[in-house]
Amino acid sequence: MKKKQSPNSPLDNGETPKEIDVENETPLRDGADICQQLMDRYSKSSAPQHRHLMATAAAMRSILSAESLPLSPPAYFAAAISAIDDDSAANLDSTAIGALLTFLSIVVPAVPEGGIASSKAKEAVEVVVRMVGKEGLGVASFRSGVKCLGVLLVEFSDSQDWRSVQFGLESLLEFAIDKRPKVRRCAQEYLEKFFKSFQSSIVIKEASKLVLSLLKKHMPLALTLSTIKSADDSKDETMLKPEHLEVLHMLNVLKLTVPYLSAKIRLKILSELCKLTSSEFSFLTRNIHKTIEVFLGNSNVEAIIPEMENIIVSLASYVSGEKNPVDTLISAAALLKCATYKLHGIQSNSWMKNVPSVCSSLTALLSSEASVASHASNIMKELISHHLDLKSFSFANNDLGSEEGDAIRSICSIFESSLSSSDGLPNEHVLAVLTVLFQKLGESSYIFMKGILHKLADLMTLAVGDTSNMSHLRSCLGSAVTVIGPERILTLLPITLDVDGLIYSNMWLVPILKEYIVGASLSYYMEHIVPLAKSYQQASCKVKKSVIRQDLQANAHSLLGLLPAFCRYPIDTHKEFKALAELMINFLKDSLMNENIALAIQILINQNKSILRSGKDADESNNAIVGNSKLEFTSPASYSKKTATKNIKALSSCAPEMLQALTDVFVQSPPTKHLYLKDAIGCLASITDSSVTKRIFVSLVEKLQSIDGEGKFEKQAGNANELMEKEESNPNTMGKETSRCVIMELASSLISGAEEDLIDFIYVLIKQTFQETNEIGHHEAYYALSRILEEHAWFCSSRLEELIDLLLGLKSPADIASLRSRLDCFKMLMVHTLKMSSLEENTKPFLILNEIIVTLKDGKEETRKATYDILLKMSSTLRKSSDLNSDPPYHKLINMIMGYLSGSSPHIKSGAVAALSVLVHDDPEICITVPDLVSSILSLLQTKAVEVIKAVLGFVKVLVSSLQAKELQNFLSDIINGVLQWSSISRNHFRSKVTIILEILTRKCGIAAVQSVAPEKHRNFLTTVIENRRGKTTSEEADDNDADKVDSLTEGSRKSKDKGFGTFKQKNEKIEHRKRKRDKRDGRKLSDSSEPAGISDSHDGGMKTTKRAKHFGKPMKGQSDGNAKKKNFNKGLGTAIGTGRGQKRKLDQPTMSQKRKAAAGSKQHSFKARTQTKKFKGVNKRSNK
Repeated sequence: MKKKQSPNSPLDNGETPKEIDVENETPLRDGADICQQLMDRYSKSSAPQHRHLMATAAAMRSILSAESLPLSPPAYFAAAISAIDDDSAANLDSTAIGALLTFLSIVVPAVPEGGIASSKAKEAVEVVVRMVGKEGLGVASFRSGVKCLGVLLVEFSDSQDWRSVQFGLESLLEFAIDKRPKVRRCAQEYLEKFFKSFQSSIVIKEASKLVLSLLKKHMPLALTLSTIKSADDSKDETMLKPEHLEVLHMLNVLKLTVPYLSAKIRLKILSELCKLTSSEFSFLTRNIHKTIEVFLGNSNVEAIIPEMENIIVSLASYVSGEKNPVDTLISAAALLKCATYKLHGIQSNSWMKNVPSVCSSLTALLSSEASVASHASNIMKELISHHLDLKSFSFANNDLGSEEGDAIRSICSIFESSLSSSDGLPNEHVLAVLTVLFQKLGESSYIFMKGILHKLADLMTLAVGDTSNMSHLRSCLGSAVTVIGPERILTLLPITLDVDGLIYSNMWLVPILKEYIVGASLSYYMEHIVPLAKSYQQASCKVKKSVIRQDLQANAHSLLGLLPAFCRYPIDTHKEFKALAELMINFLKDSLMNENIALAIQILINQNKSILRSGKDADESNNAIVGNSKLEFTSPASYSKKTATKNIKALSSCAPEMLQALTDVFVQSPPTKHLYLKDAIGCLASITDSSVTKRIFVSLVEKLQSIDGEGKFEKQAGNANELMEKEESNPNTMGKETSRCVIMELASSLISGAEEDLIDFIYVLIKQTFQETNEIGHHEAYYALSRILEEHAWFCSSRLEELIDLLLGLKSPADIASLRSRLDCFKMLMVHTLKMSSLEENTKPFLILNEIIVTLKDGKEETRKATYDILLKMSSTLRKSSDLNSDPPYHKLINMIMGYLSGSSPHIKSGAVAALSVLVHDDPEICITVPDLVSSILSLLQTKAVEVIKAVLGFVKVLVSSLQAKELQNFLSDIINGVLQWSSISRNHFRSKVTIILEILTRKCGIAAVQSVAPEKHRNFLTTVIENRRGKTTSEEADDNDADKVDSLTEGSRKSKDKGFGTFKQKNEKIEHRKRKRDKRDGRKLSDSSEPAGISDSHDGGMKTTKRAKHFGKPMKGQSDGNAKKKNFNKGLGTAIGTGRGQKRKLDQPTMSQKRKAAAGSKQHSFKARTQTKKFKGVNKRSNK
């Protein structure tokens, strides 16, 4: 099929099927005979061009053979050139010449370096150029000649001798603007390589002159084309004349050669290009932009500086054109940015002079379509941020007449005019640039951007009520507030109130001030904002209409509510806080101000403590943590560590009065307001002397709970017992339960800065609260205790056993918040114990762990999730603290849990397996670092307790999902042999669980690896699993199916380990719950035929206790939800978990021998696994029979 010709390459019609296009031919092999390779390649072809080529190659080989010359590429080249240069060649037709040129283009690249002398190369160039000038040559033959010419020039000519390369370079330049695309591309490729190889300054100079002459030759026509305007953005070259196309090709040649030309010629060429640029789009625009881009990207900046201003002016003029194509506007804007960057680096004065025109043109683009506006906005923001220099600007005298000042005024004037001429709100791109300009100018914005501020304020006033498009405008005004400061902003845009007409202005500014103020003055708030708020309040008292009155009161509270904003890095804290403290204490009478005051105190204290704690100045520590929110502001540069020290001193001096006032408010406030008050009280307590804090706290307890008639309260912590006992005797105090909760809540907020005597006092109150039978206040007491253990490690050390006994003597709370605090206490006690003592010396960790394992089996999902979370936190803390010692705390925890695997209670065993599943999912490496972990759990598959089997299969799914394939190889045989024995059991979904495990293993380890270790008797089941997996539609669906089935391990649980293990085994538990309900209803047991290896219903009460202890559905009859009596399933210990009120609970724990096993490590587990396997070996045989 004949190739369709492109309309923009009219001479391509000269290419016929009788020619060989070697452009994409496979290169010849080195060392082999060229003629023979061509024969092998084209011998089966009947195409005439292939026959001509083989005939030419054969003729060349005959010549070499006749003269006994080697059949090498240099010899073939010499023979072919001689044939072309022979007198008889004048009679050759175009077909023969084409075949010779094609043969040459194949041979020359195969000639090794130095294989052709430079003098011979020069002669060969002349011969080739003469031949390609013959009429009748097709495109492919012509291109072969150009390729031969290019290789000769690049590889073999003397590039240091201008006379040797002049003729060839002139020819190559001519071919580089040829109208035939293939010829032109080939010539341009070798032209760029040839220029790149120049080393001689003389050759570079002369070659540069050739390129300049090429440009000047086409300049008249180029100037004509530059005046031809295009109505649209599509450039149809087919509508141009051939000579017009040459201009475009000439510009492409410039783009390729500019980086290698002499500096003088580059400047002249750039000057000529500037003549071709205009403010409107033409057919040359894109090519000119691309060429200028090469100049700016590759040229020496100093060499083109004289023309840089002309380029900037031309580009700025083009960017201002509204009807120019979008892509050219973007490219011109990018070039404008690059040019201004180059100019700024060399001549800042010239840059300042050109900045207004650049900004003016780019500002016009900001209102264009989104892509153009965004691009222009980014360029302007970069120019302003990086190159607007204010170092030499004097703020004192405004630098009237200075270049910097004039440039800034021009820029601001441009934006002011743009805002004035725009209809409605400016778009986000305009406002984003203004925001950067505010930030760059800083305080100078007050001088240069007054007009812009007034324009923005007018827009804000008109748009009040329409909040749909206000966010960017508010952000822009907010940046002005941050850099200028509220004092100057309110000078330019005052908030006023006409008392007579009840008309106010600029109240829309208050929310912006509240969000963006930083580094303001506390005195300004007290001397201006507070009186202004009072004027609104007073005016409201004189108004009869409720709507207006409420409006004025709301404005007053909004103004007073600016207090937290004025407390962000204020510049006069150490001077004015005493007066502010008195004002805040007075404000506490107004409940609407309580939250603002609490936030203000937190901000002031936290930001100064943060600077002191980090040891850095505020500009390096700009995050002010307030409650659960995080406000980020750039603090004043002067806010140093020294300033923070003075501020903390001033804050501490007033802290007792503030603490007393806030505690009084706290007692009187409803619980909904306690949170932010507690945070503020905690901040104040952290900088107040502990004895003062204790005195205030004791005084509060006296008021709430009444003591002896003398009103004295002894300092001994033991007196707290008497305080708690006298609550009911005082009728003026609040209710007993409320009083207890308030005391505990307040106590938890005082812990951070408390010393030993106050901590002891609080601890006694906590114990007394736990003694209350109605459990009211227990949540607050648990939280307070967890805060003590978290903040004061010494307390944990000194009262370790007492604390453990206290917590274990309490029944587990029903509400989840209390449970979480209780578990937090257990976590810190466990971590401390494991770090400080060995398991043989201290048995308390087993008591804690028993509580955790029992809770893991609770029937409420949120309870299990809380326990999973605390187990993960515990392991994470221990991992961080573990070192290279022989028995790190983390491994102690693992070994302790493994100790429970040898217990007699299925319930406890399954809980221990669940705990290990959690840890393996979080840290799969423990399977490697604790060698007997996996084997110990797999050995439980030999037991007959259904509950244990379910837990172990769940663990195996976690294991195979978490480990990499390489790591799984170590356990593959044990896993396969362990789980396959349950593949025949359909009850309790054992078969489906095994199937999922096998699917994951085959996907990770490969089918062959799994089959190689599978027992013969289970091969049929394994084959069925593999075939079903192959039968799934796509591997992706199979992966998703696995992910859904593997207990949230590859889906939910892997989203974030920080979220805990709350969804672990959730789906299976729902299935198990339904299954247990069915079993309970039917009263059925597992039949012998459906069980592996002699499983029965009664092994140490396994099945019965399993049914009794199920918590995965509704609570059992006679038990409260979430607080069911926990049975001790370890009959060997003969203990029970009591739940009676006031009764101390004995927890299921390993015997001392089991503790030694856990402490000693892995040998015991290994032995236990072997023993169990041996025990059931015979039973398995009988079952299989």
